[in-house]
Amino acid sequence: MLVRKEHALALLKLLEREEEGQAFLDIDPINELEHIELDMANLVALRSPLRYSLTYWGRLLAHTLREMVENGKLKPPQEWPEDWRWIGSEVLTAIESARRNGDKVSYLTEGMLEERGFVELRKEKKKGTFKVINEYAERVWEVYRGAHPKLVISRELYEYIRKVPEGPSPAKNLLKEKRFAELLESMRLIALSVPHREVFTFTGLGQVVKRAMDYIAPSRDVVLSEDLMVLLARYMDEGWENLNEADRTLLAALAYVSEDGELLPAGEYVLEAYNLWKGREFKPVKTLSIDLLDAEILKTLDSLWKKHEQNPDLLPTVDEVINELFYRPIKQYKHLLSHYGRRIYQDLGYHKKKEIEKKFAEVKTVEELFKSFYERGGKWRDKMKEVVLQSLYSLESFDLAYSSVEKDKEVYRLTEYGRKVLGDMYRRGFRDIPSEAVKSITISYGEFIAPNGKWYDEALKRNLVSVAGPTESGRLYADLSYKIVRKPHVTKFELQVLKSVPEQGFFLKDVYNQFDEIWHEEIAYALNKLEARGYLSLLPDEGVILTDKGRKIKRALAGAPDSMINPLTPITVRLLKALAEVGTLYVKERKIRILPRNIKEAIKRSGLEPEVFRKALILARAAGLVGQNTLTEAGLMILQLLREEEREQEVRYE
Repeated sequence: MLVRKEHALALLKLLEREEEGQAFLDIDPINELEHIELDMANLVALRSPLRYSLTYWGRLLAHTLREMVENGKLKPPQEWPEDWRWIGSEVLTAIESARRNGDKVSYLTEGMLEERGFVELRKEKKKGTFKVINEYAERVWEVYRGAHPKLVISRELYEYIRKVPEGPSPAKNLLKEKRFAELLESMRLIALSVPHREVFTFTGLGQVVKRAMDYIAPSRDVVLSEDLMVLLARYMDEGWENLNEADRTLLAALAYVSEDGELLPAGEYVLEAYNLWKGREFKPVKTLSIDLLDAEILKTLDSLWKKHEQNPDLLPTVDEVINELFYRPIKQYKHLLSHYGRRIYQDLGYHKKKEIEKKFAEVKTVEELFKSFYERGGKWRDKMKEVVLQSLYSLESFDLAYSSVEKDKEVYRLTEYGRKVLGDMYRRGFRDIPSEAVKSITISYGEFIAPNGKWYDEALKRNLVSVAGPTESGRLYADLSYKIVRKPHVTKFELQVLKSVPEQGFFLKDVYNQFDEIWHEEIAYALNKLEARGYLSLLPDEGVILTDKGRKIKRALAGAPDSMINPLTPITVRLLKALAEVGTLYVKERKIRILPRNIKEAIKRSGLEPEVFRKALILARAAGLVGQNTLTEAGLMILQLLREEEREQEVRYE
């Protein structure tokens, strides 16, 4: 959906003609291109060659435009710059983000929305005065949601789509050829980023259409349209034999179907495009977050299992992972120092940051590094264990590793997905994979949205995207975002950050303002993990909103002590699940009661080593998830989150 100066003038002209009693307007062929774009957006309708009239949605938009001009909210279209966009994908993204965030307008998009007449002041007692989207923005949103775009790909447009990168890609790579880019945006096949359209991408529907173009034979003036999609769907429902000769010839000529009636790749993509175009049900935005230490521990686990083949007594326990890290020279971990530093900063305070950085340059091993700050009572090894366990929990929460009992020891293995990540790290370098970098790819699967320019830059640094679109590595992490089964996990600091975020009306700057400036790096790290686990969403305009999962996590962990390093881990979740299986549900009390004699069975079902189970039980009680002999309402809420995640994965987003 796109409305520039020429579109606005056309809408007002049609509205004027309609009010004069004319049902349609005959136009000059020189002005037909903008009318075709409005037609594709379902704002006008072609009645006969060069004869157009307003649709219901076009009429509503034209009335809104005229009212805004009359009320002084917007300059008359005659005074707009030639290429100025009143409505486009970036404007609709800004409006959608505000609607999701309690109508509050972001500092990133405030100027853009004000210029278009979509902002007003709102005053509330506790919140003061702030800017929100107005009723005109809501009307535009209503038009956007109500007007179902058309889909028509001509032979010329087919050639253009094949030449343009899939994205995300810098907007300069969107070829300025005729008005093809405007036509694609009118059909919601491409979208541009907020606030300055630095990045473009083919949308969820656009990507499927683009893939179809690689297989379609351009044997007709129109290679894809609603009529052709309906015909192909009828072929699937009724069979090849029940189509007439002309229809069979048409489908075969476009390479949708072979001459023998076999569905070809072009037809498969066209059917997928039809389902998206008709149902408008697009993938939810999912992402993934892997830091450098996570990646190194994947490598360490793999190394330990290879050593196990030579020495069966050596198993990848937590202690062996620590030993492996200790005995390697610190020069091999220069890229990990920031992560170790964050851990030590939290314990000793950021006022010692310079001292810690100096120490990094002096020590030769990781063991020396931790010893130098945690000398008393072997505390240095406990702190190292906390760091390693935090990464192991994170890997398990993202389905990249898992723990089990072997020879009465708790050992860790890589999952199939963990091996894929490790393979990518070996091929393209060990690096962190932030959630916004992955999200720069997955957000484009939506209906009409592009990634924030900063997200694209982060993805570019990590080799997840190129100037043409996702790399092989980028597609791997985007794919894993939808395939992994996430397990609830929150660290102490992540919970602090989560608790600082209200349900709506918050932005990145507001989150940072809740903490001292020295914690900004740690906050960014925590936000990455929280978003990747699905507890909050970072919007393209830098809005921060809690998800339903995030609200439940906050509520479930409201009673957890602030001192707990890991209030919720995948180990805790396995314990809760096992206790629920051996207990009895009391609906009125919203609790599960567990008889003491059933604890042994719970240990067996959990797959945890007994001592690990015992320690996890103590921590779960401290967090308020388990009572003396019960699973509390908070514990049941955590299990509900796990079941929701598992149900989501029953549907694979291919």
